[in-house]
Amino acid sequence: MHTAYSSFEDVITAASKYLKDIGKSRQTISIYRWIWNKVKIYMDDNHINTCTSESVSGYLTFIYGDKSISKLSRHQKHCVRCALCLAQFVETGKMIEVIRRREPITFTGEVGEQIKIFIEYKKSLRLQKSTLRAYCWYLHQFNIYLQQCDTDCPKHLSPLHIIQYAAQLLPNEAGARHVALSIIKKFLRYIYDKEITAKDLSLLVPKDHYIKQPKLPSTYTREEVTVILNSIDRSTPTGKRDYAIILFAVRLGMRASDISKIVFSDILWSQNKIVFNQYKTQEVVDLPLPADVGEPLIDYIKYSRPVSEYKNVFLERLYPHGSINPKRISKIASRIIERSGVDIGKRKHGSHALRHTMASFLLQQKTSLPVISELLGHSSIQSSMCYLRIDTELLRQCALNVPGVPEAFYTQKGGAFYA
Repeated sequence: MHTAYSSFEDVITAASKYLKDIGKSRQTISIYRWIWNKVKIYMDDNHINTCTSESVSGYLTFIYGDKSISKLSRHQKHCVRCALCLAQFVETGKMIEVIRRREPITFTGEVGEQIKIFIEYKKSLRLQKSTLRAYCWYLHQFNIYLQQCDTDCPKHLSPLHIIQYAAQLLPNEAGARHVALSIIKKFLRYIYDKEITAKDLSLLVPKDHYIKQPKLPSTYTREEVTVILNSIDRSTPTGKRDYAIILFAVRLGMRASDISKIVFSDILWSQNKIVFNQYKTQEVVDLPLPADVGEPLIDYIKYSRPVSEYKNVFLERLYPHGSINPKRISKIASRIIERSGVDIGKRKHGSHALRHTMASFLLQQKTSLPVISELLGHSSIQSSMCYLRIDTELLRQCALNVPGVPEAFYTQKGGAFYA
């Protein structure tokens, strides 16, 4: 045993603090504690006073017998994992094998300090977290390269450093190379504008002439959407929730990030509409709430939604019934589409594909692009123009007749070329 704890409560307190220290959320810690308390009940029933790996193993044997992990449900596997975390913590003081701790990105030297200031500046511009992570990662790699060149001070940066680094940067990954060069260029421009460097080294960052090829949005037909919706078992609490979630995506065109954050105050029942701040653009979106969406939503809220202090409409099925995160929304949509029997092919099948599907339906109804842009919550109409490529009927009307080839072309020089 790593540490002798006087009581089981002390073990849980120490283990909870460990989870908090490695960055686990309060909701995650609550789930762990809920499972650990079941171990405590087992110990009390069997008059076991000390929490050890043996007592945790006894609990698992008592609950699941000799079942193999492969035969356990997803929830049962999670319970086993949490219990084993407790056993490992009692023995070693850590939960290394089950909970992996990411090494933090660190910046060193004077260049590193300027990078941190630059990232804070970008953060003040309200860039997306994913974008900020890209800034941190690529500038971290740049910082490592400069350390290897024994260059700590921005004033010691030379054109040779920039050219050599750009030459060896991600040669087989055109997209990632383009992003990295763009970020480095912005950083070098920033420190020049702040008069930290005497020369604008951003001018030395080479242009890679990378052109991102637009991808055709994945969509589904009306018949396929009907099959997908009919495949959901609405007799279960989970089915009622998932059915309402899918309707929010395919009928209202909402992003997963917005579906997960919808609260009761966003739904104006008397006016049959939903008004909320978009997570991506922070702009207010006002959407109608049609009956075929509102009625399944009421069915979920009245008969299936767990009792919870959370104000979010859609909650997790498992205790403590926290709000669903956007990734979970996308996984729910993906799972339902995969199991519906619809031939997916190479199409994407997450919640965003259903959002694209809603846009394609609007185009088929001859809805104008500005209206589609407003309903989808795009900050610019240019964002909605990509959907024009999926309206094959309108594109077919743009096709020009191929002019015929004159007879003289085939008979030139006595028809020697086409005999």
